[in-house]
Amino acid sequence: MLFTTMGLPGIALAESVIAAPAADAAATATAPGTTLALNSVSGDVTLDLAQADTFTATVTGTTRFTFTYSGTAPSPMVTIEPTVVITQDSTGGHSVTFMNVTWLPSGSQPALPLAANAATVACFLTPDLGTTVYGQGALQYGGGYGVYGDGSDGAIVLDGTNTYGFIGRGSQANYYWALRDIYASSLTIAPGCTLQLAGGGTAAFRLYCSGTLTNNGGYIVTYVNSPASGAKAGSNLTWGSLVPGANSPAGSTANATGAAGTSVIGTWGKGATAVGGAGGKNGSGTAGGAGGTANPPNRMPGGTLPRALPQVATLSVTDGTGAPHYFAGGASGGAGAGDGTYAGGAGGPGGNPLFIAARGIVNVGTIAAYGGNGAAAAGGNAAL
Repeated sequence: MLFTTMGLPGIALAESVIAAPAADAAATATAPGTTLALNSVSGDVTLDLAQADTFTATVTGTTRFTFTYSGTAPSPMVTIEPTVVITQDSTGGHSVTFMNVTWLPSGSQPALPLAANAATVACFLTPDLGTTVYGQGALQYGGGYGVYGDGSDGAIVLDGTNTYGFIGRGSQANYYWALRDIYASSLTIAPGCTLQLAGGGTAAFRLYCSGTLTNNGGYIVTYVNSPASGAKAGSNLTWGSLVPGANSPAGSTANATGAAGTSVIGTWGKGATAVGGAGGKNGSGTAGGAGGTANPPNRMPGGTLPRALPQVATLSVTDGTGAPHYFAGGASGGAGAGDGTYAGGAGGPGGNPLFIAARGIVNVGTIAAYGGNGAAAAGGNAAL
């Protein structure tokens, strides 16, 4: 069971919760858990919380629901959690709107299933018997602010034909990349199609799926933004929702130790032990630069493995002073040594982080994060 304080810096988790005694029927004018079957409805429909707190309805046309309360308000006031079970008729396609609801966290009503005979459960909370009503985001999956997102982007199918405003397209029709965090109710990737979560000129973003993510022989990947080339350094992304991997050092013509790789704050799963590859020695034996390391955050004892849900979701930890430390992608490799005339090869940039939170994953394709290779030297006795 998960409790969150939306918009506030806090989260509470509990294995079990002992419910307070329910208000009696006299206090609310209806027994908690009372269900009212509205049968077939369309147009303007009133949900009277004096009659029930659970409603079932089959929509046969455009429908607008409004919560109300016809009884005498109890004193003290009670908070209730209305539930509405909505089913499309055998034709489907009927728009459903809740007229007096504030939707959290997105501020807009999520998409409801429109297919024929499709059913959904919409969950609400009202502290004043219908005057103020809050709606929960993931309607298709029973409501709630789950760790798998609110499903507000709806069902996504990446098949080389479909387009979405929050997902970019490459010159090849089957290549997609995230322009922001994705909040799918379901996600299907067709064979041969790629969804890139970092790289391609965008920042590093997260993928949430409140239903099932199905990878039917496609790819979900992160790449570096610009790999090393000769003496030219490899570059990575700017911040998105996640901190990208490290940029790499350029090669130098100097007959001296190659430039060291760029370090990052610890990489998940490796603690403080993850080190980028060192640059090569030149023909005279001059050493390449040391690889960057994944260092633990300041004032944080031990390794850097995630130990709680908020750390996983934000890829960050907070030290003893309250300062946040955000974990990055991979550290970069060191540059090769030059020979005084020819430059050593630039180091390879660190890989970008890959974040997927899905209620279910069916994967018959590839899910991977890739770093960048170091580059070849310009010539002579210089090293890659």
